[in-house]
Amino acid sequence: MAYLKKVTDATKDTGVGNGWFKIQEAGFSNGVWGTDTVINSGGNQQIRIPECIEDGQYLLRAEMVALHGARSTNGAQLYMECAQINVTGGKATKQPTTASIPGIYKSNDPGLLIDI
Repeated sequence: MAYLKKVTDATKDTGVGNGWFKIQEAGFSNGVWGTDTVINSGGNQQIRIPECIEDGQYLLRAEMVALHGARSTNGAQLYMECAQINVTGGKATKQPTTASIPGIYKSNDPGLLIDI
């Protein structure tokens, strides 16, 4: 999954709190897990920044969720990376619904709370 958060200064914002919105996800589709797609691509995942958002500085959070232990409470394992990016050429045609990180996951949550 990949999330964005619009910020005033990407070099100083901690990323904690509201403002995050999901821009991409790959789960289980046509018999293939999203993780397998990344592994088969040599560990690379392309993330497309939507043209519908406004220009500006953003934090990008890319993550993978390991579900092999998810049958038990707090068993899912989250592996994430973050980047500071500057978006230009955006059309600003959408105001995505946002959520807070931490806070988007619950131990009994079968999915995520946000979408663009």
